[in-house]
Amino acid sequence: MSTVLQWMALAVSLACAGWRLPAAVKGRNTSLFWMFVLLTVAVGLSIPAIYLTVDGWLGGVNVANLLIRFSLYAIFFILASKMAAAHRSRRSQWLIRGPVGLAALGLVAAATLVFFVISDLPVSNTGLAGYSEQWSVQGYAVAGRLYPAYAAAVLVGPTAAAARTAARAINRASAALLCLAFIMVVLATLAQISTLPLKPFIDVMSYGSIVCVAAGLALVWASFRGRPHAPPVKRPAAQ
Repeated sequence: MSTVLQWMALAVSLACAGWRLPAAVKGRNTSLFWMFVLLTVAVGLSIPAIYLTVDGWLGGVNVANLLIRFSLYAIFFILASKMAAAHRSRRSQWLIRGPVGLAALGLVAAATLVFFVISDLPVSNTGLAGYSEQWSVQGYAVAGRLYPAYAAAVLVGPTAAAARTAARAINRASAALLCLAFIMVVLATLAQISTLPLKPFIDVMSYGSIVCVAAGLALVWASFRGRPHAPPVKRPAAQ
């Protein structure tokens, strides 16, 4: 089940990156394109066959896992910034791009790097499962979940409100899917830091959230494309 979800999420990420490529080439909303590129990297590196190959190129000491973490931080920063602005939530924008949000991102990134450096990770191991008994690896895993959970929690309120109040049904559906994705990220984080054996639940929540985000953003694009455009203004002929 987990493998199927991983490959499905990778296919969705690649499709979304390809979908945004033409607009990015024209210089439109390039941050969204790079977000999907980073998502493809993060999801791809979660698959053992890809992870072991790429990490081997990087020296075989699990630097690829560090790439996953920092890709996710960038993804959630971009996504949260876009969503907060789209929903015109000043509070959410401040919590992401203001001093508190930037401090949270900086602290989590620093903690992630410190935990990684002090851990003993001599051989490539997908998900660092073989090193889970090290306290530093446990701290690294928790730190890796904190910023995505923080950014997702900030966006639950605005997307839930939009799911109830948006004027068009397609916009309500989009907001509902995004809200569901952010809730799943928060739930996956709570499951990660618990002591219960919840790995299947974490996998479903993690990869399910990717599919929901992609579907929600696709509906946003469909809504934008479906809006009636104002006719061009006719200028009087020159005399």
